[in-house]
Amino acid sequence: MVTPAKDPLRRRGRRRRGADLARTDPHGAEPAASPDSATELARDLESRHPGWVILWRRWARRYWAFPLWIANAPEPIESRHVQDLLAQMNDIELQHSPPATNG
Repeated sequence: MVTPAKDPLRRRGRRRRGADLARTDPHGAEPAASPDSATELARDLESRHPGWVILWRRWARRYWAFPLWIANAPEPIESRHVQDLLAQMNDIELQHSPPATNG
């Protein structure tokens, strides 16, 4: 019988059955939401933050936010976590005053 460690066809770098998963999330946040709920969350954020377009990039598993009031905005804000995205949005709003909202 061939043991998994001595199996010549076994690829290197793969996790063995029963081994603990390596943590890949540096923030220690909860697992990523499903794509459908992430899309809904992006729509909800966009409705609560006028002047921003917020998208969920499903293939990259990241949120994008575009400030609409800055004519020459350099690049969209990109983040894997909503909290990080909101912090970056607040920074942009502090640097460039957003338009007044009627509310």
